[in-house]
Amino acid sequence: MVELHPTSLDLNQVEPTPQVANWLRMRASQWLTTAQKDFNAALFARDGSEASFDRYADARSELDSAEAWALRVSEFVAHVR
Repeated sequence: MVELHPTSLDLNQVEPTPQVANWLRMRASQWLTTAQKDFNAALFARDGSEASFDRYADARSELDSAEAWALRVSEFVAHVR
């Protein structure tokens, strides 16, 4: 089974059913959890090197994306109810 990255979905093209809303909520939660874990790991692994700064910046960017996606999903879910 191929997992879709949440950002590959256009919420304007998704049928607003309770099942879809639950799935989107679950995916947003998973992405946020993973992004937060990766960000924390990158934050506390910084050693002053360029590579550790790049890992931190990438993790921060991924967390920002996950948070933005979760906000879009919450707006979508609010319209399903």
